[in-house]
Amino acid sequence: MDTRSRAHLFLCALSAAAIGACAPAPSRSDGGDSSAHSEASAPSDASVGPEFERPFEPGITATSNDPRTIHVTVSSERLGQQGFDYTPTPSNEQIVFVDGWEVRFEQILVTLSNVRLNMPGNNPSDQTVIGAEVVSDPRAFALDAKKMGALPGASGGAETAIPLFAFRTTSAGAALDPSVRYAFSFDVVRAQGNASNVNLSREQFADYNEMIAKGWTILLTGTATYRGRAPMAGTPEADYPTSVRFRHGFGAPARYFNCQNPDNGADGAPGVAPRTTGAARAQISLHMDHLFWLRLNVEDPPPRFDHFAARATAGAMGAPALSALDDLMGVASTNIVDRMMRPVPDRGGQTTGYTPMGPRLVAESNGAPGLDDLRGFIAYSSRAMIHMNADGLCALRPSGPITY
Repeated sequence: MDTRSRAHLFLCALSAAAIGACAPAPSRSDGGDSSAHSEASAPSDASVGPEFERPFEPGITATSNDPRTIHVTVSSERLGQQGFDYTPTPSNEQIVFVDGWEVRFEQILVTLSNVRLNMPGNNPSDQTVIGAEVVSDPRAFALDAKKMGALPGASGGAETAIPLFAFRTTSAGAALDPSVRYAFSFDVVRAQGNASNVNLSREQFADYNEMIAKGWTILLTGTATYRGRAPMAGTPEADYPTSVRFRHGFGAPARYFNCQNPDNGADGAPGVAPRTTGAARAQISLHMDHLFWLRLNVEDPPPRFDHFAARATAGAMGAPALSALDDLMGVASTNIVDRMMRPVPDRGGQTTGYTPMGPRLVAESNGAPGLDDLRGFIAYSSRAMIHMNADGLCALRPSGPITY
């Protein structure tokens, strides 16, 4: 989907020191979220085992439509599946990298777990309040969200969704109640060898094993190609590569709960109600542009790639340059410099509809605490990238420290 409302709903800081000392947990006096999922803070050195090679059976297909069931699916939406084109004259609804880059993903590896339904809370004005757990699926799901799925995506058009499973009854075996909007929640967790392999090929096992060893929750790989105006000779950007292969992995475990649901109508109120006429949808939607934002706690900042390109390592023998998240380690958010310690300019002025922030790039935290460098800034922003049914915002809480 190309138009969104993406206000961030952060309940606490991302720094390890702030975890557990931030906004209150979902109210236990209202039944609470009894499915609390603990995360070891240290990365694991485990690896995938034989069970990881077993074919995954989601139990739902494009023709599944049983009444009083809720289909749980995942999608990186059209922009994740097809990538970001660049044009200097985008339409009002088109998301482009304003500094002239075209971005294509090769894989978007992520691990989801502890998907659950709760009764709605007794305070509709407070999204953090939910009721007693109704049913949950504790499995961890390892998947490549870049791949196309067998189901239609929540945003329509060419978007597809990857099926995970269907909630069919409560944990007590009773039918789901169509008069109830159940609170929908899930976790993003560190990669683990006992996860259910949804769609990873054997060729991707090495990457997922690296995620396990380093405690990563997400790994993005792909290629960025510069399509903007040619830079003037003698400027810093004249030295930047025009083709960059990126490999960005990090761990940012978090819990997402009581997600808003655009399928509920104009108000997009939280919760998903089973239908008597067929299956209801609960799609976990990844908005990939969040990882390329340089402003936090505001709606719809434009994505950029120059801060990665300016720090990328030159490729050998004319090959594309290489970008890793560690290239941003130690780079101050308010002093973004290239590898030669020159300020990175703001090239957004070549894209209509965008006003450059100034002569140079800066990353605006807007009050977000605990961000030591640009690498941490990117990981912080990533925690707000996951929604429900395209645009539904979830209340979230970090469940462990960020790791690289």
